[in-house]
Amino acid sequence: MHALKSAPLRKQHESLRKHIANLRKHFNPLLLSHGAGEVRVGLTQIFGELGRHLQQETKVVYPPLAESGDVTFKETAERFALEMKQNLPRLAEFNRRWPSAQAIRAEGTLFLKEADAVLQWLERRFIAENNELYPLLDKLDATTLMSHHNPELKISRL
Repeated sequence: MHALKSAPLRKQHESLRKHIANLRKHFNPLLLSHGAGEVRVGLTQIFGELGRHLQQETKVVYPPLAESGDVTFKETAERFALEMKQNLPRLAEFNRRWPSAQAIRAEGTLFLKEADAVLQWLERRFIAENNELYPLLDKLDATTLMSHHNPELKISRL
């Protein structure tokens, strides 16, 4: 059986969601003062893994959907790419704003507010990609696979 092209991307989402859940365990003003170092390490893990994930999406998701010839696929890919492009500066600024455990401890309440907003956005983004974007990639992949095994399918798509 052919694995879905989105499977590795979905696994990356799951890994990122686990990191986020572990990070949220420290999201209490009383715990944050003692766990700020672990929080900073967790943020580094999340943003490092997210960066690798975004690089992979840039290579294996957006170009095939944009070049598929299907207007819906292309428009969906463009919408998701634009949304990420618009939010990357916000994510980078958040990461820069909290460079150390000391910075997190010094303004714990503000950090918690900003971190919650950023992490909620990421979680919503993962859900949207899993539900809207990746099914198109899998459909495209399945169609391509079927057309290799059934040349008549290529003709019918023209």
